[in-house]
Amino acid sequence: MLKEISWEEATSINGCYAYDASQDGGTCKPCVADHWGSDDLAGIGKSCQHQNPMVTSCIGQGKIDASCCVDSLLRRACTYRPEIASGVLCCKKEVLPSPPKVQVIADKSTFIIGDNALLVCQISNTKGPINIAWLKDKSLIKVEQLTKNLQSKLPIGKINHHHNGKYTCLATNDGGSSQDHINIRARGRQVCATGDSRLPRKYYNISACPGRWKGHIKNGQSLCGDNFQVCSIENIQDLNVLSWKDLFFLDGCFAYDVTHSSKQCLRCKENTIMAGLGRLCQYKIKPRGCTRHGYLYVKANKKSKNKCTYNKGSSTGVMCCRTPVKQETKGAYNTL
Repeated sequence: MLKEISWEEATSINGCYAYDASQDGGTCKPCVADHWGSDDLAGIGKSCQHQNPMVTSCIGQGKIDASCCVDSLLRRACTYRPEIASGVLCCKKEVLPSPPKVQVIADKSTFIIGDNALLVCQISNTKGPINIAWLKDKSLIKVEQLTKNLQSKLPIGKINHHHNGKYTCLATNDGGSSQDHINIRARGRQVCATGDSRLPRKYYNISACPGRWKGHIKNGQSLCGDNFQVCSIENIQDLNVLSWKDLFFLDGCFAYDVTHSSKQCLRCKENTIMAGLGRLCQYKIKPRGCTRHGYLYVKANKKSKNKCTYNKGSSTGVMCCRTPVKQETKGAYNTL
């Protein structure tokens, strides 16, 4: 700021106005009362003594002192000298912006699985650009910069248990940072890991869960929800409940751990054909098949030695069945 004062301006102002600086030896640093090398109080004005236009100083184009002699030895350095100084040079104090105020708003904090949620981070008490960071359980999920509309939105579609957690909005500007958070929780029956079954909700014991898995079809358990497992030969009766209409509208082909056989239904093995349900599954007239829907199966990858694995383009996901609840035997007891 002092550098903006020209030599003509500094020497044309009536009087001599001091400011807290020392310019000894062409420097610009605070005036020190007990140091002879930093005791020459700086100033501007045509009445100031020791005006040297060719010396480097705080104003950059010449040196002007509002002091006299070696003031530190006379115990009057950096102080008011009525015979020299007319007053002081005041500079406007730089005002830093205040840290933003943050409030995270949502219609509610507990949602039913499948609901859509919208989290809003409302910013106030600030001006200028604001950097926004959204975090879920300390993991960064979204960043953006706000300039005019001081509101950041975080939509969450089809909530499931994987969305449970602490959502934090962190707002930062030149004045600092502030944050607010909200805890989100999904409630209800989650039949798939993603919370999204392709079957109508009326089917309590079965679900069609989209996604891919690694290895044998039994590893598709990772796509099933709470208290569900990949359907197998023990769940044929549950699968038979699926109506023809809902089977036709089940878009894709969802595999399960069964291979069709004319004699008996078996679990899927490497060299057998993996059963599936859905309008995009392959179909054979004979043999009859394990379920009442006939011989529906997932097309295997010809290059794969194991036909009971995920095949991109043919496998849409897995059929998941509710895990049977084990009932306690009456009169049973534990011994130590």
